[in-house]
Amino acid sequence: MRNLLRLAIVCMLVFGICISGTISTNAQVQPVPNAGVFVNGKVVSGINPIIENGVYYLPFIELAKILNYNSIKFEENTKTYEITDGSTTIRITMGGTRARKGNEYINIEPPRWINETAYVTLHAGGAIFNSYITFKKENGSIQIQNPAKKYVVHQGDTLYNIARIHHMSVEELKRANNLTSNVIRDGQVLNIPNSDASKGEMEPAKEQEPVKNNSQDTLAQQVKKILDDAKNYIGAKYKYGATLAEAPKLFDCSSYTQFVFGKAGVQLPRVSRDQASTGVAVSASNLQAGDLMFFTMNDTYTDGRVAHVGIYMGDGNMIHASTSKGVMITTNVLKNPYWSKNYLFSKRIIK
Repeated sequence: MRNLLRLAIVCMLVFGICISGTISTNAQVQPVPNAGVFVNGKVVSGINPIIENGVYYLPFIELAKILNYNSIKFEENTKTYEITDGSTTIRITMGGTRARKGNEYINIEPPRWINETAYVTLHAGGAIFNSYITFKKENGSIQIQNPAKKYVVHQGDTLYNIARIHHMSVEELKRANNLTSNVIRDGQVLNIPNSDASKGEMEPAKEQEPVKNNSQDTLAQQVKKILDDAKNYIGAKYKYGATLAEAPKLFDCSSYTQFVFGKAGVQLPRVSRDQASTGVAVSASNLQAGDLMFFTMNDTYTDGRVAHVGIYMGDGNMIHASTSKGVMITTNVLKNPYWSKNYLFSKRIIK
């Protein structure tokens, strides 16, 4: 009987530890004054951090919005958030040690659920958002380097995993950090070299996910319908992570292509990275009107991801929702200094 009681107590303690490490509604937290948030040295917002057991945490949703992840869904039963900035979908679950970013997994310190709010550590936030996040004690501010030029190693990381999520080779990563072995430690800060757009996220080019096409139009009719409708929204404003409910007043690049193709009967995934996994790869010399063109954006992301999508119009021109001017036409896109530098590949969605 005594052994059974002892076992029951142990089980209760273990269970209690597991719960307190993941979801906590009565956590004892140390209040922290509202902190200014600086992105690349410029103050952009304020945020309400907490400290628990000496660990600094940031509210996940506040941080996500500061970094332009405006499309946010929450699954109450699993305490899981799904967010996007229009480029990549990220999923995190309270207490989980890995976050899903597109079709990849990244190691993180477990997010906490405290007083009905999700919190992440500075290291976890950096890994999730491809940013380098630090606390500046001198003025109590949060400093965010975006895109990240540094990466904080998390428990379970390997050089292979870090190199893979930043789309570079292990040798490039070792060279940038003067490493002579593959041994890394938790909390170690690594330099992330600039990615080469020409070597960017090329794996989606090999994929050919089926595309649902419910239109009865001929190919020529459908392409014309898409391009004619696309031009109707020239001048619409850009918003990172814009939802379909905000169309046609607000778009991000992939909600724009999803919206326009959807009206013509073609169902595309929500984010540009997933759209890049559909259709058939075509060379730049073989582009046809209606093809999707994909780009990385090295001034916004250092992980080599597919970050932008536009619709090829023919005659070298592309219509797209740009971050600076909203929906617009870029002429001679592959001769444009910015877009030619960031071009990855194109896909034929309808044929």
